[in-house]
Amino acid sequence: MSKLTIAGVGPGDTGYIVPKVAEKMNQAHTVIAAKRLLPVLSSLCGSADTEFVAMGKIKDTLCKIDYLLEAGQDVVVAVSGDPLMYSFFGTICNNPISTKWDMEIIPGIGSLQMLGAAFHETMEDAVIVSVHGRKKTPGSIALCVTENEKIFFLCSKEQGPAWLSRIMMDYGLCDVTVSVGANLSYEDEFLVSGKPEDMVNRDFPALCVTMIKNPTPKKVVRPCFLSDEDFERNNTPMTKEEIRVLILHKLKLCPDDVVWDVGAGTGSVSVECARQVPFGQVYAVERNPDAISLIQKNKEKFQTENLYVQEGDAADEIVRLPEPDKVFIGGSGRELDKILRQIHELHKSVRVVISAVTIETISQISEILEKYDPDYDVIQVTVGRGRKIGSYHIMDTNNPVMIFTASV
Repeated sequence: MSKLTIAGVGPGDTGYIVPKVAEKMNQAHTVIAAKRLLPVLSSLCGSADTEFVAMGKIKDTLCKIDYLLEAGQDVVVAVSGDPLMYSFFGTICNNPISTKWDMEIIPGIGSLQMLGAAFHETMEDAVIVSVHGRKKTPGSIALCVTENEKIFFLCSKEQGPAWLSRIMMDYGLCDVTVSVGANLSYEDEFLVSGKPEDMVNRDFPALCVTMIKNPTPKKVVRPCFLSDEDFERNNTPMTKEEIRVLILHKLKLCPDDVVWDVGAGTGSVSVECARQVPFGQVYAVERNPDAISLIQKNKEKFQTENLYVQEGDAADEIVRLPEPDKVFIGGSGRELDKILRQIHELHKSVRVVISAVTIETISQISEILEKYDPDYDVIQVTVGRGRKIGSYHIMDTNNPVMIFTASV
């Protein structure tokens, strides 16, 4: 039976390629690899019958592999570094075409191992993060460094050591050490280490790896909730504190989340969210000028610098905002359907929490959510507050609030 071998060929120097790779190439009909690797690999292969082919577009490459395997040919796909670490192997496994393939994996020496070896650092206690072709917010990077002693980063041209160093400085992580390696195993190998302020304005090779060490890691502890009396108030309606607690519980915020608060009103939910996501961003969308002014006052009062105020109609404004992880909708006028459709079109799962009081709004929300998440969750909350009359106490009950939670 024909077999596909995914072979890791290390950082580039032939001395780091294990002999098993040469053995497999000699037995194979075709070796597929990045164009820059072909001369090195062909020099290790003693078989004149093996064909070396440059890797093309992903779809074309997968189709070629499938064609060769169907024809009974053995194929080697050579990948730089280690196939088990952010490589083409992951792409192969995620494509249904590979389910019928007989595959063998030959591990290789990855760039992160080379970096650890260069700076005499072990990897079993490290966190590994890739920012190469992956969306990572500055807050998520800062959170990771804050909570961990050692982090290895696979970098890209745009998101390299200088970018990481700028994030460290922006979040006050100035005592960390940033160590960088590039062209590892080559004659022009590049190694440098320093504090963020030493690295932020330096030029680095396009593709490199970085290690950040934090001498004082600590888990992020988020503050307790605020009382209604803590906020600046005017005639703008405010979500009451007991309801806010339930809303935040339903949002299930992470410290580095991007949050939209649509129809933010006084900004009480926005402020609470901003305090719960110290490494994230909160965008309060509101069209009422009086409410906008109040949100600004509460932002300043609680020093929530990660809270941003967006004035205007929600459906128009949210298209200008960064993609959210969580959304709270406390007011949307008659644009709820349009807002949820815009969120759905982001092509990522977004946790949405919606509060409603009127029967008409409750009915509308139920009908719309059916289109996106038929298994949406809904609770009804009624809060009573004691009031003294003479020597007795009675309960003043607020209007019941419906809280919907869905994945959109």
